Amino acid sequence: MTTFHATFYDGLTSQGVRVVVTLDDAGTLHLAGLAEPVAYPLTSVRIGPRLGNTTRSLVFPGGAKCESNDHSALEALERVVGRGTLSRLVHRLESRWRYAVGAALLLLCVGLVGSKWGIPLLAQHIAFAVPRRMAYDLGRGTLGVFDSTVLKRSELDDQRQQRLTAEFAAMAQHYPSLPLTLQFRRGIGPNAFALPDGTVVVTDELVKLSQNDEEVLAVLAHEIGHVHHRHSLRMALESSTVVLLISAYLGDVTQLTTLSSGLPGVYAQAHYSREHETEADTFALHYLDQSGVPHRRFADMLRALQKESGPDPEASMQYLASHPPTAERIQRFEE
Repeated sequence: MTTFHATFYDGLTSQGVRVVVTLDDAGTLHLAGLAEPVAYPLTSVRIGPRLGNTTRSLVFPGGAKCESNDHSALEALERVVGRGTLSRLVHRLESRWRYAVGAALLLLCVGLVGSKWGIPLLAQHIAFAVPRRMAYDLGRGTLGVFDSTVLKRSELDDQRQQRLTAEFAAMAQHYPSLPLTLQFRRGIGPNAFALPDGTVVVTDELVKLSQNDEEVLAVLAHEIGHVHHRHSLRMALESSTVVLLISAYLGDVTQLTTLSSGLPGVYAQAHYSREHETEADTFALHYLDQSGVPHRRFADMLRALQKESGPDPEASMQYLASHPPTAERIQRFEE
């Protein structure tokens, strides 16, 4: 027979009543101290798991419950019905600091391994599983937002646009599985980027900065590489997962504005972006080999972009750079 004190709540009001709970030999719980005697079969009672030394509850059919701090008595009830083995094991582990420290280190290792290899692999798998129609909708919506905010209508002369469009169409024939289209815009400086639906955007400023069409085509080959590897979707998935993991660990996503919590996410996303840029560079190298365009065209374009943007900040911000160091990329295309 097990007897212990508890506070009874009827599930209708917040008023608690002190009771004495007794488990008889037949496996029935009796509550003494109420206006009328109450009894419940122990098998019908849900026993709350133990969390440190906090108050535990016995939830009865109908919504009534008892709360008690007599953990020994509640564990005795669990043993009678064959429950609570895992709960007791967890409590023993969390009560010993060595186990707690070991669990924290294990969690840290799992997080590091997952962020470096697990998240990118998962994002890549999901990105290639996304239906092409969904990718089209994402890309179309993104370009619409850019057009209404930072991008402006191209002012490049029609003859240059038509020539580059025709050359891009010839490039696209090498990749019939990709729905590639070329769009011209201006307003964000010399730049080019790819969207999930296969749209490649190149700015007037970049075209004017180039010395010839081959330099522009080399950049477009790099952007086609982003489309081929579905980098836009992968980056979105990777970024979302990193933010989710950080907010879950900190317990409040609104706290991500602090530097201490924001830096891990920034570093992880920058790392993924460098991986993507390297993949796109490799794709561009293969295209230039197939088409007979000299590798140095891309290197010359990188030098022009670097000169246009001023001193290279990547030497001092290596780990936060979204691209590999420009000097390394130029060297790779000149070897």
